[in-house]
Amino acid sequence: MVRRFMHLPINEPEYLRPEVLALPSREDALPRFQAFCLKFLESSFFEMCSMALISLYTVWVLFQLTMASILNVTDEFMQMVDRIFLTVFFAEIVMKTFASNLMFLSDAFNLFDAVIVIVSNVLNLMNIEAKGLGVLRLLRVVVITIRKITGNTSKLRHQSKMNNPVESVINILKSIVASNEI
Repeated sequence: MVRRFMHLPINEPEYLRPEVLALPSREDALPRFQAFCLKFLESSFFEMCSMALISLYTVWVLFQLTMASILNVTDEFMQMVDRIFLTVFFAEIVMKTFASNLMFLSDAFNLFDAVIVIVSNVLNLMNIEAKGLGVLRLLRVVVITIRKITGNTSKLRHQSKMNNPVESVINILKSIVASNEI
């Protein structure tokens, strides 16, 4: 993996097998991987899957807050399902942060979202149940939904430092010209 994404110092042959040394060194692989992540995270398929998962999670949190105690659902099952959702959301936040060179967390809501997910995940792993976090998670879902409806989402591609600002302006101008509303 190091050979694929980075370049080792002069003593590289001491640590690698000869067949690995035969592979070409790709020093541009990490930026290319970030660009791939950006494209994937902005794809309509990912957005649709993300919204479906958020919808399922909303139903799950509402069930957890209201019906779980009435139906006597075991706490272990509730924590396991919650842990699965939170792990997926944590992976999404890590990918978005990596793809945007930490610029994803410069948005106040994204930072709030990351803190809620991380704190919820840590408390879940420690088997601590905090009903107040369930309300904050629902607030998180409401804000995500409002941002999707109003179109007030911050695009990762514009948050990435790796993009040339001139190219971003040109792309914005092209999208304005291509828009039928003008």
